[in-house]
Amino acid sequence: MNIKKIDHVTINIKNYEETIKFYGGLLGLKQLDSVTMDDHILHYFLLPDGSRLELTEYFFDTTEIPVEATNKGCARHLAFEVDDITTLAKRLEDAGYTFHVPVSYVKKLDFTGGLTKDPNDFEIEFLQYGCQIGG
Repeated sequence: MNIKKIDHVTINIKNYEETIKFYGGLLGLKQLDSVTMDDHILHYFLLPDGSRLELTEYFFDTTEIPVEATNKGCARHLAFEVDDITTLAKRLEDAGYTFHVPVSYVKKLDFTGGLTKDPNDFEIEFLQYGCQIGG
């Protein structure tokens, strides 16, 4: 038995419109089908490697649990490699998203990256390898 690939990553969404605008409009991911289940809808986006981002929209109110960077036993963030970190960071900042970890060079890992949160408060990292911008 061998693992073949990541099939999907799931994020529970708070606001459908803002989430679709973030992943489809700002990040340019291709929206795929949506599947209505018994108590929720699964909205899919195609990720560049062929896997999918699965955004779950529940029909009922659920508890919000804040995730902090150092909490144990939780998913911390999703990281995307990009080809132009400066342009993407500006696009996100112009749309009102702030980088709580500012875009800067990480010498030990040889990339420039930063972290922001999507409309669901899920942390997203964007990074560009071999790029030395900022601190």
